[in-house]
Amino acid sequence: MKRIVALAGLSILVSAAAAAQDRVVIPARNSTHPRQVYVKSLNKTITVKTYDGKDVIVEAVGEDGRGRQRRQPPEAAGMRRLDVPRGLEVTEEDNVIHINPSVTMGGGGVTITVPVDTSLNLKTHNGSLNVDGVHGEVIASAFNGHIDLTHVSGTVVADAFNGPIHVTMDRVDPGKPLSFSTFNAKIDVTFPADLKATVKFKSDRGDIYSDFDMAAGSPTMEPDNTGQGKYRLRFDGGMTGKINGGGVEINFRSFNGSIYVRKGK
Repeated sequence: MKRIVALAGLSILVSAAAAAQDRVVIPARNSTHPRQVYVKSLNKTITVKTYDGKDVIVEAVGEDGRGRQRRQPPEAAGMRRLDVPRGLEVTEEDNVIHINPSVTMGGGGVTITVPVDTSLNLKTHNGSLNVDGVHGEVIASAFNGHIDLTHVSGTVVADAFNGPIHVTMDRVDPGKPLSFSTFNAKIDVTFPADLKATVKFKSDRGDIYSDFDMAAGSPTMEPDNTGQGKYRLRFDGGMTGKINGGGVEINFRSFNGSIYVRKGK
């Protein structure tokens, strides 16, 4: 395993002195299979974008979210700020990259630039997750922030607690199920118009909307456990439906928010 530690004092890996950013470049070492990137953060927003290159670039963004330095307080007039080494820990082995922003790392979040064909596993507690243009498996989990996935392809598992989920998918992998869940906010997902899916919904205190022509299913029928061959219908506040005849399984679950399933192009 190759271990890279990016701190403010390491000039080879970091350009923090001039740009208020820690920056790590992980070169491509194995072209036989796509990258997998794992990021786990307590307080930071994680942003992932794509480009035509092969390397993975990790940047710790400044306090204002654009790499600029924090404003100097009036009490520090005429003084120079001494940057304490705080940064990122990055490990890489066989195209699997783990990124751990330090709890004490300053800045507004982490921006990761990846090749298009990359799978992601992102988790943050008090930040948000933003992903654009990735083709692969995306697992996204946020507790107190939003999840915003734009122009992604493949499969998605997204869960949030206090923030909304907004997803637009250009293509769906027909062989892997998708899941979207949140507790206190809405779920808004756009799929390709030719999607073939079997969809399961449950929203305790919200409504369900879709502009797909969806055939709604019946309540769940299950044995009554008496051993007498009887069955009962179970109504649990959910429903099932089929889009374009059915296909890949997609689950939606919200407690306090509504669910929107939109038809894209």
